[in-house]
Amino acid sequence: MAFNVRKAQLSDSQEIALIHVNSWKSAFKGLMPERYINSYTIEDRNAEWLNVLENGSESVIVADDNNKLVGFLSYSKKADFLYLSKLYLCPSIYGQGVGSLLIKQMENESLAASIHLIRLYVLDNNQSAINFYSKQGFEFGDGFESEEFESETIIDLLMEKRL
Repeated sequence: MAFNVRKAQLSDSQEIALIHVNSWKSAFKGLMPERYINSYTIEDRNAEWLNVLENGSESVIVADDNNKLVGFLSYSKKADFLYLSKLYLCPSIYGQGVGSLLIKQMENESLAASIHLIRLYVLDNNQSAINFYSKQGFEFGDGFESEEFESETIIDLLMEKRL
């Protein structure tokens, strides 16, 4: 398969929302409370992505295969680093290099903006995501975020990569 990586368009919001919800359910099954996972709906995510794409609050890069979206990544510029907020792929294409293509595009954009540090947060018990980011050159930093959901604590760990 030949994947194309490009900047997201407003017309991509519905497909991005679908990937977001389906990937979320696949990636986090058994790792977070089921009710928390199921709280992500296509309608809510479509509204979120329409807003992001309309106001430009984040840069969004998509990957497509024959004009069908198969993954996306979003990030924002901070003072001296890029913050990778989301990277989701269609579960059917896991392991085919699309995530790496999206990361590489973001890194190129980071370097073009003279930014040499990328940060992200990853769910502490999502070993497959931790392994993926480690293979991309990310290392654990000093920091975490946590939230409570129905008496369960969800912890995200900081990972960083210097370019």
